Amino acid sequence: MRDDWGFRRLCTTQTSSNLYIVQMPRKSALPRVSVDQAIKELLQLHPDDTLVFLLPDVVVTRGRPKDWKFHNVQVRKKDLLRKGLVMDLNIEYRFADGPPLLMVLVEHWSTSQSIDLVRTAQYYLDLVSRFPSHEIVPVAFVTEIEDHGIVDGFKRCALGSEVMSFTTRVVQLSKTQSQDWGHARNVVAITLLMAMGGLMSRQNRLGAVIDFFLQHDEEETRHLFPLLTQVGRFTDEEHAMTIKYLTKLPKPLFMTMMEEQAKSEGKVVGLEEGQRIQALESARKMREHGITWDIVTDVTGVKPGQI
Repeated sequence: MRDDWGFRRLCTTQTSSNLYIVQMPRKSALPRVSVDQAIKELLQLHPDDTLVFLLPDVVVTRGRPKDWKFHNVQVRKKDLLRKGLVMDLNIEYRFADGPPLLMVLVEHWSTSQSIDLVRTAQYYLDLVSRFPSHEIVPVAFVTEIEDHGIVDGFKRCALGSEVMSFTTRVVQLSKTQSQDWGHARNVVAITLLMAMGGLMSRQNRLGAVIDFFLQHDEEETRHLFPLLTQVGRFTDEEHAMTIKYLTKLPKPLFMTMMEEQAKSEGKVVGLEEGQRIQALESARKMREHGITWDIVTDVTGVKPGQI
């Protein structure tokens, strides 16, 4: 069954949750998720992991936050014809020691070319006037895989004097070391692991991602896998690896029901027959996902004409 997020229910047992896999047909592309909106939702759902991932030095010096809250703040109107500009995300953290509040301004940019430092500075100055006692940290979050150079600040001078100097904290996934986060139990980091740089191979990253999400509930997997596949630019082979991994889970419900029915009739379903049925079912679903026959045969052993 397909849902609005582009997932197809792969298998279910009587004792485990339904698991979903992203459906990526070769010819008919799935509706693409809004990366910007999905990133915001990810950060809001996991504010503690967000701080650890985006500002690890803060956690080292001040420890984990005791509490946090979100601010829905808009930049004040500059004239009567323009609407207030909505800031991407503002999370206020409270710590045991140090300044009572830390305001983290998260500014998400999908590419290095889309960074607008003047706009970020406008947000920052507006926050400074609203929260004069807060420590405010602007963050530019870039999710593109390509490693482009990014300017993180600017200076403005007039009449020979510096009038303004502004710098933002840049977190660029292409420069983030995947090996530092591959085994971390951080939902934000694992969701974005496939787009990170570093020495860790894509195959190992994919394995770490799948292993992590298999330990989470159905709803979280359903929401985060579309973002993961889009930011990480999954290939057909990586989708096939995901399918192959998930088919190693406990037998689907239809097989369990068949075995129970056979046992009630005094019959035993042979192991080879059960494996054959499961391979055919996996191959059928992989073909529905748009996976080519050579990959299907390599994964399941099923050849064209057997379905």
